[in-house]
Amino acid sequence: MKMAKHTFLVLLCTFLFLGLANAQERKITGKVTDANKGEPIPGATVSVKGKKQKVATDVNGNYTISADPAKDVLVVSFIGYKEQSLPIGGKSAVNVTILEDTQGLNEVVVVGYGTVKKRDLTGSVVSVRAADITANPVTNVMESLQGKIPGMDINRTSGAVGTNPQVLLRGDRSIYGDNSPLYIVDGIQSSYDQINPSDIASIDVLKDASSTAIYGSAGSNGVVIITTKKGKVDQSSVNVDSYYGFSGDPHFLHSMTGDEYIQYQKERYRTANGVYPTDLSQLFTNANILAAVQQNKWIDWIDEIVNKSATQQKYNISFSTGVKKTQIYTSFTYSKESGLLTNENQTRGGIRLNLDHQLTSWATIGTNINVNYTVKNARYNNIFTKSLDALPLGDARDANGNINVTYIDGHTTPLGDEIPNQSVDNTRSPYGILNGYLQLTPIAGLTIRSNIGLSFNDSRQGKYIGKLSPDGIPNTYATPLATINNYFGYGYTWENTVTYNKTIAKNHNITLTGITSWADNRNDQNNELAQGQDLDSYLFYNLANGTQKVGLGSSYTQTNRLSFAGRLNYSFMGKYLLSFTNRWDGVSPLAEGHKWAMFPAGSAAWRVSDEAFMYKVKDVVNELKLRVGYGVTGNSGGIGAYSSQTQAITYQAISLNGALVPNLQYVGYFSNPNISWEKSYNLNLGADMSFLKNRIDLSVDYYNTETKGLLFKRTLPVTAAITAWASPMQTWQNIGETNNKGIEIALTTRNFANRKFTWTTNFAFTKNNEKIVYLPDGDLVSEKLFQGHPVSSFYDYKYLGIWSTADATEAAKYGAQPGYVKVATNPKIINGVSDDGVHPYTSTDMQILGSAVPKWLLGINNTFTYQNFDFNVFTMIRWGSMIQSKLIGWYDTGDNGQPKGIDYWTPENQGAYFPRPGIASTTGIASLQYLDGSYLKIKTITLGYKLPQSLLNKLTMKQMRIYATAYNPLVFTKEKALRGTDPETNGSDIFPLYASFVVGLNVTF
Repeated sequence: MKMAKHTFLVLLCTFLFLGLANAQERKITGKVTDANKGEPIPGATVSVKGKKQKVATDVNGNYTISADPAKDVLVVSFIGYKEQSLPIGGKSAVNVTILEDTQGLNEVVVVGYGTVKKRDLTGSVVSVRAADITANPVTNVMESLQGKIPGMDINRTSGAVGTNPQVLLRGDRSIYGDNSPLYIVDGIQSSYDQINPSDIASIDVLKDASSTAIYGSAGSNGVVIITTKKGKVDQSSVNVDSYYGFSGDPHFLHSMTGDEYIQYQKERYRTANGVYPTDLSQLFTNANILAAVQQNKWIDWIDEIVNKSATQQKYNISFSTGVKKTQIYTSFTYSKESGLLTNENQTRGGIRLNLDHQLTSWATIGTNINVNYTVKNARYNNIFTKSLDALPLGDARDANGNINVTYIDGHTTPLGDEIPNQSVDNTRSPYGILNGYLQLTPIAGLTIRSNIGLSFNDSRQGKYIGKLSPDGIPNTYATPLATINNYFGYGYTWENTVTYNKTIAKNHNITLTGITSWADNRNDQNNELAQGQDLDSYLFYNLANGTQKVGLGSSYTQTNRLSFAGRLNYSFMGKYLLSFTNRWDGVSPLAEGHKWAMFPAGSAAWRVSDEAFMYKVKDVVNELKLRVGYGVTGNSGGIGAYSSQTQAITYQAISLNGALVPNLQYVGYFSNPNISWEKSYNLNLGADMSFLKNRIDLSVDYYNTETKGLLFKRTLPVTAAITAWASPMQTWQNIGETNNKGIEIALTTRNFANRKFTWTTNFAFTKNNEKIVYLPDGDLVSEKLFQGHPVSSFYDYKYLGIWSTADATEAAKYGAQPGYVKVATNPKIINGVSDDGVHPYTSTDMQILGSAVPKWLLGINNTFTYQNFDFNVFTMIRWGSMIQSKLIGWYDTGDNGQPKGIDYWTPENQGAYFPRPGIASTTGIASLQYLDGSYLKIKTITLGYKLPQSLLNKLTMKQMRIYATAYNPLVFTKEKALRGTDPETNGSDIFPLYASFVVGLNVTF
């Protein structure tokens, strides 16, 4: 009875509660409209804050939702608009207006010597913000941009610690000149690799001449402007960022071992003798090697040298604060990378201070200071290839784990530089950049700024090669060998800008900028070399101990640049935009009378979407801007400080008319009194668009660059002088022409967005076509330079396959046999008659095979968020480039170590890619190296989690994010022969790339 009574009371209370709740909630109606245009917004999400109720507006922007009018708050959101929260306030009808999110358009972009709103840009500029730079942990900032900037080709060609990636912007323009972009850090020309990525606020990439011409000669290959963080008024924060990572297996071929190696040797034997051997002793005539085979003493040398996991770690702490007149940002960083190889590592510590102080209402001063100290220990460059070539038999180590110098019958170990004091390559480098400025605003619209900067790099490299190091087997000099190279480079920059902005009659806005720039760069270098040390423990610290002092040298160079520039920006009604620049540059390396040049540029843009006739399609086309630009840029890089002058060289001995003449002085470079600027003429057409309530952003650029008067190192006839030990006499001339044209597409799609889940995709597409248009003497075969083809072209035998047994008669006409490499031939004219290419192979059959320039590049970046989780997958595709795979080149049909898994020819396997083991001819073997280097790579996968705000409040934190990132986890190659390698190295066999995994923590207080 009691149970029934209790049950009745519980049910009664429940019904009363539900009735009370229903009495509190009512139907709330209303309409959602655009705050500026008053138009209804269909599909907007209307929800009740803190509750599950959620509805969407109808085609007229109307909604109906259940809520408590006394307590609840409505939240309205829509893609492309700012989220709006509004208390109901006891009303039954609530109309809501929401503002379009124009942050992207009003975003400030850093351009040369100034800033401009993104909506007012007339040139081709791509901006990257701090959150995108540090989304994945990197020690080199350019790696964070890989595949994300249309037109920018970034490759990491080596997995060695401390290696910088190669960076090209819109391809190669110059043959012998410098093709690298200009890097500007806080207004001063500097190196990007010394910048801590955590200190960066933004990166702006200037690609077309209308954007870069303001930098004149220095900006011919594009400009990368890096702006570091500053303190903010009334905002203080402490940020701690740290991560730790470890490596997976390197993407590198291993050598044959075991049955695979024995079978390979059997095939070599059959090639020579016509039959298989009947006993292993016929294959391995050396008793020690035979015993090692019988005892299964196989050595995988790649496993031996990669005997540990590579690790990386970084710790960064920064402090930012500001009061009304003074703002400070400072950071301290420490990082350490330990590579795949023993004794391969790099340690770096750095400090930054950015200080801004307002002296008066019209005067501000500031400074940016960045100082780093780096210590790097490197290994012998070719250790991986030495390991591939080594005999895979014997005892790599003794019973105690020590390395056997001679691991089997006269074969020297490739691990010699792991023996203490046998191979040391140590570099220590203090680096600093100090920048100070004074800015005056004496009247409204006028800004005067003077900026002075000092940069220095003091590097000492010490190297010791002992008798047991593979670096000394063989070596030009006798070992032991010790060297010291000291380098001190420093430079000054002083720049002054005057900017005046004025709006006239509301619709006309004019900005005038005047610039002066002066730069002085000096390099002081000396080196010493000694050999024959009696104690390895001296390393390179006691050169006097060497029995021979065989090398001593020093050099000093100084270059100067003086520039004047002006710019006019004009805007009418904010939708018709014009920009004109002109710069006059003078540089010291060029010849007298040719040091100065003028570099003009102009651009225009039309904001079509601001026109009245676009109003009807505003819901579909939210933004449309058309751009056009043309300009001239120059290049004087690559020729050296004194290349316009005749240079005499003394060498130990050179060949003169067949006789060796010692210590003879000769002219290495002849002066050219007419050497001048290499100039590029650039056209850029572009369009920027946004669609469907800013859910889709699209930018398209077409460019065409003609570079004329190439700085060309021309070889002179032998009669001009005697020949040097390495090359004939040379001189610099302005001859030749190249052309670059291409299309760049940047596409962002906001695929899904609500309060809990978002999905955004970014595409960066690049298609660059480059070619040499003109060379003064036609094709230069010795330099592999050909008219109508890219600068980086390959010239060699063209692989057609392997001769089959059925084609033995035909193969004989070419001096070949079944199992030999079959290559293409060029017809020869003999006595006026063509042989149709049927003749024994000769070097005249070599031809242009392809180019290292990819047909297209594509980066795809997918970012997902779900509540406090974030997930990112970045995919990179590089398609249509040829690589010369040195790894494949280590297959030589001989008796050394051979790459594992090689598909070689036998009478039973006549469709193989590689020739028959043991063949006598090596003609065409090199053609095996040239492969289609196309690949698709999952570059990074990142999973992160941010602590909820409620927990952060308890911990007195502003933000805390935990994340994990996988680098290079998956690589897919088009060529079967490249599987197991990473073609991003462009076929290099020096040091492979490898997968790595990083976990990190970012906390802000």
